Amino acid sequence: MAPLPPTADWWERSARFLLILFAAALPHSIAVAQALAGAALLLWAGGHLARRQRPARTPLDLSILLFVGATVLAAVFSLEPSVSVSKLGRTALILIVPLAAGLIASRRQAIVLALVLVASAGVGALVTLGEKALGRGVDVVEIARDSPLRGRVRPHDVLLECDGQAIRGPAHFEELLARHDRSRPLRCEGMRAGMLPFAFKLGPKRFPREPGPDGWGYRVKVGRGLRARGTYSHPVTYAEVLLQLTALLGGLWLACPRKTSRAGAALFFAGLLLLAALAATFTRASWAALAVAGLAMLGMRLGWRWSLLMLGPAATALVGANQLLVRWRGVGFYNPADTSIQYRWMMWEDGWRLIREHPLLGIGMDSVLSRWQELGLRAYQQFGLVSHFHSTPIQIAVERGLLGLAAWLLLMVLYLRLLAQLALRTRAASDWREHGLALGLFGAACGFLASGLVHYNFGDSEVVMVFWLLVGVALALDRMTRPAADAT
Repeated sequence: MAPLPPTADWWERSARFLLILFAAALPHSIAVAQALAGAALLLWAGGHLARRQRPARTPLDLSILLFVGATVLAAVFSLEPSVSVSKLGRTALILIVPLAAGLIASRRQAIVLALVLVASAGVGALVTLGEKALGRGVDVVEIARDSPLRGRVRPHDVLLECDGQAIRGPAHFEELLARHDRSRPLRCEGMRAGMLPFAFKLGPKRFPREPGPDGWGYRVKVGRGLRARGTYSHPVTYAEVLLQLTALLGGLWLACPRKTSRAGAALFFAGLLLLAALAATFTRASWAALAVAGLAMLGMRLGWRWSLLMLGPAATALVGANQLLVRWRGVGFYNPADTSIQYRWMMWEDGWRLIREHPLLGIGMDSVLSRWQELGLRAYQQFGLVSHFHSTPIQIAVERGLLGLAAWLLLMVLYLRLLAQLALRTRAASDWREHGLALGLFGAACGFLASGLVHYNFGDSEVVMVFWLLVGVALALDRMTRPAADAT
């Protein structure tokens, strides 16, 4: 084979450098990450044009094309074509798969890319945990029955501002109430359930005679009840990214032959760091999905008997996690009285109805946001919240029909099969990191799909970019580890 022209080699090296920067930016900024991915894609395509060469084929090409084709059809025949077609940009994020698969040229590059991704996330986790330790605002512990604040504030609420000033702690909150001008209404802002903003105004007629905590009838503590969200706009987004990356680190640690070595200790403590940040999001589905990912990796590494043996400890850990959720978030894994659970059930019921009414191609992406009254979405009316269906399979079936769901399921099944074969094939690899990366990729995919049963994580650009990047890494590793006869 003739050597590459210098210009073609420049295209490739530049695109690979941008891919590394993309991995570093991904845990922090979607805008920067998408800009870097776009630039890398242009350079990668430019390199292929310079060489007059087609991208290498992968085992997932056909299933990816089927899914994209079903999505385009659903958008064209949508109830709101202009809206759905405009959302095809999110589907274009799947181009990260051939980009990463084509640019990663060695096992070392695959490992470095994965480590850059988790190291960058670790830096963000350190900042997040530091903010959690310092606290923000005040957590409401108790509100007396005769408190003027009753009805405005609930236990587990986090108060962040009063009279336009940020609350620095319990003593400062008491000071703000004491020096408030009693001729004017009191205005405060905060967060409910760790993530939902709320505000209230209290008129002077309701002020107590005594300005201290006894008169106001409250008990607060240093505010640590906000759900961690990193640099993202939502804690669930942050949790779903951390879920995949914690599983990735877990696979590398499981494969490490000497757990007490420098590499083993570094992986262990890095995993604990991401796990702590994930815990700080108080995202129930992501916690449970991480347990699924762990059991899947144990089964692949040590045999499925070990996974069965670990079911008991995993269940015990989830019971303990449930108590933490009740204590810190005010609700456990499942509570029929929880409004988010009620919202989900109502959306799922209406989702199944819409699938029956629009079975082949669905209603089109985001059509429900403007047509919800016509489509009879009861949850929007009852809860006053216009959101998604809180389940990836249901959302895909509603928006892209059973054709889109079948294409997506085919893609996911083929990907899981590829990962399982990759993990088995690399067990005897000379470099344990190769098998660890395969294990971690398998665990990340299992966790992502498990959480997607009750979250629409496939519709979250930050989360799905991590997922597609890992798919690309898996395809590159698969190409490099296949026997020569299979690779041809």
